[in-house]
Amino acid sequence: MVENAAGNFGERAAAAPDRAGQLRAEAIVNPASGLANDYLNLFNEIVMMIEQLPTMPELIDDILRWRPVGYQEYFANSILPGRASALDAYSALDASFRRDFEGVVADLDHRAVGALVAIRRQHKMHGGCTSTAMQEICTRAGDALREVLLKATDLVNHGTHVPRESQQERADRLLYGKMRRVG
Repeated sequence: MVENAAGNFGERAAAAPDRAGQLRAEAIVNPASGLANDYLNLFNEIVMMIEQLPTMPELIDDILRWRPVGYQEYFANSILPGRASALDAYSALDASFRRDFEGVVADLDHRAVGALVAIRRQHKMHGGCTSTAMQEICTRAGDALREVLLKATDLVNHGTHVPRESQQERADRLLYGKMRRVG
């Protein structure tokens, strides 16, 4: 009896890490959208490198090697424990929602590649990465990418129920509503 109980405990203990790994894998997919936020790290990284380039010129080679990667390719080549869940969830997305997401990603890709072209041209023509012109290119590129990255983040975090008001509009509405009740 004791051996059997110990054997069952050992089996449960061995199964627990597998279940924990499965839960971690499933957790990368946001249930509101069916998308994994990890994919956006690809764009967050390039934005951060571009914005830091004028003060960290050693980033130039990494920036110029960056290439767009589609959602499915990203997870197919990923080592994340949730890659299979992310791919399964993506294939199960509503076709219209997937097109919306892919449209935002295409805009991100377009802007990122455009930024790289401008950075490469500036670097090739004038050398170095710390000029005022390079600073302006990097600032504009970072702002443009962050604008679209916010849309992508909203889609991942909220699915089809993307908030229709900006943070400033919400703050104004809340403030105005409180002032109206007081007055």
